[in-house]
Amino acid sequence: MNEEEIISLFYAKSHSETYEVLFPLAQRGNKFANYFIGNMLISPIDQTVDADILGGLSYLKLSAKAGYPPALEFLGNLYAYNEKVKNDLVAAHTFFYLAALVDNKVDIGYHLLIEDEFGISQDNITKSKKLAEDCMAVGLANCELLNE
Repeated sequence: MNEEEIISLFYAKSHSETYEVLFPLAQRGNKFANYFIGNMLISPIDQTVDADILGGLSYLKLSAKAGYPPALEFLGNLYAYNEKVKNDLVAAHTFFYLAALVDNKVDIGYHLLIEDEFGISQDNITKSKKLAEDCMAVGLANCELLNE
């Protein structure tokens, strides 16, 4: 299934039905399926699947390792704003910066909002960018941040 088909399925069916279809695809490494399963497990909209934050993070990281920018952005949002995940602004900034690097849009990424909104230090910004650049250098599949 491609991204559009999975998005349509996500909005047309219950989460439990969608999960049943997407799970085999996720097991085969489909980055879109991994993203939407992660999304469902972290914030189940229709309550037909049980919330599982750690499981959801794992699926999102699998999607991110495959280079799917929305998964990196979702992870950034979780680490910046979600009370169910330990707040880590450097990790949030790094995920957002990685998404910008993958999309080749570092001048307009969400990492800039994190810098402005939270006023993180220049040292932390530099640390975050180095982490992201190191991940890009070794490939997202080998990125330490995505293996935690």
